[in-house]
Amino acid sequence: MPLDRHAASGVPHIVQAALQLSAEQRAEVRAFADSLPQHERTKPAQMPISFDLYLASEGPGALVMRLLSNRNLYQTLVAKAVCDITEGRRYWAASSYAMVGAGRKELTPDLLGDLAPLLDIPADVLATLTGITPVGAPVPGLGEIVWAVRRLTRDQAVDVREFAEAMISRRAT
Repeated sequence: MPLDRHAASGVPHIVQAALQLSAEQRAEVRAFADSLPQHERTKPAQMPISFDLYLASEGPGALVMRLLSNRNLYQTLVAKAVCDITEGRRYWAASSYAMVGAGRKELTPDLLGDLAPLLDIPADVLATLTGITPVGAPVPGLGEIVWAVRRLTRDQAVDVREFAEAMISRRAT
């Protein structure tokens, strides 16, 4: 479970910055996130309210949304991140992702392909887990960053975002 549910709001900003970096630079961002100290929990772990909906549901959409929740991505943040990953080609409301998680909207191969970069799970494994072969281009290292950030506090997530943004700035000069 994610350490700090409030750190979740920073994940789409980190994704947005990381998408502008090369795979090698994304590896540096992940290494930076991994280097940050692990803080002790000060409160019991809390998952987003929508997580209970996904637990009560069955099917591949519920499974994928639970996996995303475990990476500190609830449906609003998934919507923002996927919009960035697809460069605006998939601009869905958060409620649409909730419907996928509840089994009321189909998890299609192209949707799974758009979500896959956030998961850091190989396409063949995702296909085995869901029964759906994801369609889309991988984004090397992005899911690893999302996974690394799940153990951080909100302030540490800001540090990761600033680190990634500094890499973009250095590249531009």
